[in-house]
Amino acid sequence: MNKNLILVCVAIVGLTLTGCRGYRSEKPPIHPNPNFDWQSKVKPQRDPLTVPEGTVAWGDSQSFTGIHKRSEFLKDDNRFYQGKETSGAFVAKAPVAVTSELLLRGQERFNIYCAVCHDQTGAGKGLVISRGFAPPPDLADSRIVDMKDGELFGIISHGVRSMPAYAKQIREEDRWAIVLYVRALQQARNATIENVPVGLRSNIK
Repeated sequence: MNKNLILVCVAIVGLTLTGCRGYRSEKPPIHPNPNFDWQSKVKPQRDPLTVPEGTVAWGDSQSFTGIHKRSEFLKDDNRFYQGKETSGAFVAKAPVAVTSELLLRGQERFNIYCAVCHDQTGAGKGLVISRGFAPPPDLADSRIVDMKDGELFGIISHGVRSMPAYAKQIREEDRWAIVLYVRALQQARNATIENVPVGLRSNIK
């Protein structure tokens, strides 16, 4: 056999045995090419660069075509996108105009995403309760009635206790619509005869 070939085989076997300790160790394995071990690198999930002050986030071709698109991409309106003031406090009232169309949209989204647990009246007797899930609170309870609109928006966005977050499923406009519809449910369920216009009270049986 060629002498050089024998030497190569012996070297390969030697290197193989060197890298195999035969017992467990927390130390990194020995290998003949360590040049990648000590070079600078970025750890997983770590931002390697500090974003320069004044940098504008880059989007797609539609991101900055108008004021509305720009705001939607940057989400720089804290009250609308986070439900909070710049101080961090929850906004007291939803930062949207209340219209019949928005309430109907809120009703539709509520019945799709929320009624399965809260039922369509908000009483917390949805279908999942019969499957063994813990019942959610009654949305007409005074504790929830006293919450600020921004807090309800935050709960829909981020979830609370056993309730999951819905930020990915429901866009911000629809989350506010749901908040307004919840307020309408609360008023309807806590209403008294004094809340009914005088001319319509005779229609109540």
